Amino acid sequence: MECLRIDEIISNPDLAKYLTIFTSGQTIFLEGDDSQDLYILVAGQVEIFKGNKKIRDIAEEGSVFGEVSFFLGDRRTASVKAKSRVEVVCIPKEEITLFLEECPTAGPQIIRHLSQWLSEATQMLYGLKEVSDQLPDAVIVTDKEGRILVWNSAAEKLYGRDWPRMRNTNVDEIYVKPEEYKNFLKEIQTQYSTTEKVFDIKHPRDGIRCISTSFTVLYDGHHNFQGVLSLGRDVTATKKLEKKYKHAFFWLISALVLIGLLTATIFLGYPYYSKGHQAVDLRQKELGNLLAKDYFLLNSWLVDQLGGHNTEAISQVLQRFFYIQQATAIPYTGLVLLDKDRKVLNAYSTKADISADDMIGSSYAAIEFQGSENSLHKVLTVYRTEKDHPMGKKGIEIAFELYNDKAFMGWLVFQMDMDALADTYGIDDKNLKNLQFDKP
Repeated sequence: MECLRIDEIISNPDLAKYLTIFTSGQTIFLEGDDSQDLYILVAGQVEIFKGNKKIRDIAEEGSVFGEVSFFLGDRRTASVKAKSRVEVVCIPKEEITLFLEECPTAGPQIIRHLSQWLSEATQMLYGLKEVSDQLPDAVIVTDKEGRILVWNSAAEKLYGRDWPRMRNTNVDEIYVKPEEYKNFLKEIQTQYSTTEKVFDIKHPRDGIRCISTSFTVLYDGHHNFQGVLSLGRDVTATKKLEKKYKHAFFWLISALVLIGLLTATIFLGYPYYSKGHQAVDLRQKELGNLLAKDYFLLNSWLVDQLGGHNTEAISQVLQRFFYIQQATAIPYTGLVLLDKDRKVLNAYSTKADISADDMIGSSYAAIEFQGSENSLHKVLTVYRTEKDHPMGKKGIEIAFELYNDKAFMGWLVFQMDMDALADTYGIDDKNLKNLQFDKP
């Protein structure tokens, strides 16, 4: 960019008041200042800094600096210090009209300088738009306020919006979570590097899509932040596949745990059958093994979530438990999770006319937990209102203590299907009290 003819300015005696001298090492202005004066270098050398990083030196007589804040009315985007003894013409923004009246020869030069600055920026954007239309990736260029300056043909297809609609609009509107994008943008401005992240975007026709986006921060010649260039590509199919693999892995681990627990239960129970140490009805033992297996499995899944008070994760565990049991007949109609004071923290029911959410916050404190002191399980008799039983239907539930190592965390309650117990196991509520479990 051409420099101003400084001799015509400094030779004017009326402009002496604009001449300012800075000693070596003195700060002329700091990044973030709200001053908007325009500076013209008369003599000496200045240094430009962005943060603690030196960007460049300016030593040519007639060079203009501070024009970004002057022209845009914004805060300083860089710091300037005197590298040697410096003489500058300092033009306060509010006195620009007076300055041009006192030095009419400088007016056309300053206007030409600022026009050239704008022209170069405009040409750069126009050229970038032309080039970006030839790229396969979706290209978006935004200014520092997030307004869209470039939106190529691939972006129109990927995001489902054409260029005339998106011109000068804010890029936030394409994201499902705009705040997540804004926070990420603040991070990459401090890193001075290309960064990639997957964002969910709202496609007008295809719904939510996963877009992997690479970001590059754009700076001007003074290393002032000017905007962001991003390249996006659709990775929705890949993300869905990853999710399926994670889902399959979860169920594989769950199946292995179930098999291991079942094997351990059978192994531990075999000596009692073979040696005749206990005369226990086989069907009761089968039910006891099933309850023990499911209790140990759920205890391992829930204790960490209970410690972290992760309500959403607890709900997912209860739902997944019944999901993996779909292929087998189980004697439960629901699960209830109680805290140490027997207050309902979470619940799940397979019955359509029972709302598990309505149970949350209710208390089991008034219900008798029947069973011996040494027994791990307790039998509860409850009466719940249902569509066909407005006065309450008798139900039997079995409660187990939940432990994390040796720390008592609360209770896990199985809501029993008494019809299934009678048909499959030949067991009633009295038999349930006699089931034997060993504490872990």
